[in-house]
Amino acid sequence: MSDAARFSQRLVEQAPDGPLLLALSGGLDSSLLLHLLVQAGLAPRLCAVHIDHQLQADSRAWSRFCGALADKYDIALTIEPVTVSMAEGLEAGARDARYQVLLPLARAKGATLVLAHHRNDQAETVLFRLLRGAGVQGLSAMGQHSQQQGVTLWRPLLGLGQHVLEKWGAELSLNWLEDPSNQDQSLRRNYLRHTILPALRERWPGADATLARAAEHMAEANQLLTEVAVQDAASIGVSGAVLPLPRLAELSLARQRNVLRWWLQKNRASAPSAAVLEQIRVLHLAAEDSQARVEWGEYAVRVHQGALHFARREAFQPWQGDILWPEGEAPPDLPRWRWTQHAVEGAVWVLRPTGDIQLRSFTGALTLRRNGLRQKIKELWRAAGVPPWQRRQWPLLCRDGEVVSVPLVGLADGEALERAERWYLLPAGSASD
Repeated sequence: MSDAARFSQRLVEQAPDGPLLLALSGGLDSSLLLHLLVQAGLAPRLCAVHIDHQLQADSRAWSRFCGALADKYDIALTIEPVTVSMAEGLEAGARDARYQVLLPLARAKGATLVLAHHRNDQAETVLFRLLRGAGVQGLSAMGQHSQQQGVTLWRPLLGLGQHVLEKWGAELSLNWLEDPSNQDQSLRRNYLRHTILPALRERWPGADATLARAAEHMAEANQLLTEVAVQDAASIGVSGAVLPLPRLAELSLARQRNVLRWWLQKNRASAPSAAVLEQIRVLHLAAEDSQARVEWGEYAVRVHQGALHFARREAFQPWQGDILWPEGEAPPDLPRWRWTQHAVEGAVWVLRPTGDIQLRSFTGALTLRRNGLRQKIKELWRAAGVPPWQRRQWPLLCRDGEVVSVPLVGLADGEALERAERWYLLPAGSASD
């Protein structure tokens, strides 16, 4: 029995339960992996997806080739064209575009995403991330079994060198395509692949295995750091996207940074640079500044009442508007909040008085007449513990230019409580009521 056949037999024992979704590029690695998976008897629960990056004139030929491969093995194939953003470079843009399709597709199918990365890819990844100044988590590189955004990833070929794959591909008389862009050394990873790593192998013949072993050590160290972060998060009272500050300062600087990195990752944020992480760590120094924030990419952290609050930047954006809510009709749509008449966790209560109501955005000078006095809505919300950014997202209910109801506060003098409807505001995208 050949080495490839023996390896194929072992795949049955290694494969996660349930459906398998193979990322099929048409190159040697994924074409060989498709053959090995089918040979292992996994075809009944295997399907494939080909991502067409549309970066080459003949990209459709790659799609047709993958279609022919799928037909050969009687495997269902999905072809997904993507548009690659060049904002962070071609390589990063292509990778992001792929995973924006692969992960949701695997999640929708309830499938493990099967990737054809091998040991040479691992060595490139470790070296590439080292040169970018990655920490322990980044240098852990890729795991044979891992999780990403709720999807299980499986990389069966990770322990094999490319020379082994080339040998097996030739022995099995397989056909595959060579991506011409792989020779473009203006791309950083290709430069590592064709110039730097060959030089390292010449001097240190086991360079790929050594770098892969270093990744395993880093993965173990990262596991220990994660365990410490989980313990620290529990001790300081972390809850979802909120991290209390008082007990954070009691930790050593290293543990503060560690738990902050864990917290951001837990909330699915992209990893901030060391400089950005430090800005987040010292936000407590600006605790009295309602505008204090740190932003990077799509994400932001703000401080309020002794805690850090994380969200996508758009979630902190104010609402500006003036919308009529006629009596007897459903409430108008809002950009970041939705209405419900059910009291569920996280809901903000609002009393709607009778008559036609105007929904207006908040300004700092607006007041509500209560107990015979004009009270600043800003101060009422501050007393209720409403974060500054939410004060500018919730609508004020007005009639004839006068504020008659304020979320989480109540009605103005003269409004009949017994005739008011109780509504609730929930963050858009939160669990249904």
